Amino acid sequence: MSSPKDKDPLEKFGVRLQRFREQRNLTQVQLGERAGMGAASVSHFETGQRVPSLESLVKLADALQVSTDALLGRVSTESFAQIDPIFVRASHASSQTLDTVKRVTAAILAGVESE
Repeated sequence: MSSPKDKDPLEKFGVRLQRFREQRNLTQVQLGERAGMGAASVSHFETGQRVPSLESLVKLADALQVSTDALLGRVSTESFAQIDPIFVRASHASSQTLDTVKRVTAAILAGVESE
């Protein structure tokens, strides 16, 4: 008897892809535009009719601002859901941009009391 962990990680890829897309209030057309692919491709991936290539997987992850591991179900979506996409974007920024983000964040939080 097989357990849910025995299933192919791509089997539920479409469900995860749709969930991340809907969390960002994107249509399949909008996600396709962001990822540089057609809405039909997004639809096929979500329904499991097609499996994305490595290149498409990376494009989708970048467009959704999630890791490829999150899309593949290799990390807990619950723990990832707590990370705001802006921080994922910041993690890919240049060191100069990161320094600016740190200074601005420190300035904003300077007047906030710790809880």
